[in-house]
Amino acid sequence: MSTIAQKSASAASAHLAIASFTLVVYDHIITFSQEVTFFWSGPWSASRILYLSIRYLALTQMIIVFYGPSARIYVSWL
Repeated sequence: MSTIAQKSASAASAHLAIASFTLVVYDHIITFSQEVTFFWSGPWSASRILYLSIRYLALTQMIIVFYGPSARIYVSWL
């Protein structure tokens, strides 16, 4: 693969990562009031723990990707 193709692929990957992060944050913002109303008002169960793990670990993983050891890949093209 040529250097130009690698840089293009890296930029495309960075754009997709930022777009997906933006969509996840947007989803968290627009559904937070519903989450408080329907999720936090009842007793704890296995389904609530699974919901928390799916919802918040995805956001945590994306933050780690952007600020972790490989963060320079996503920030280098800015």
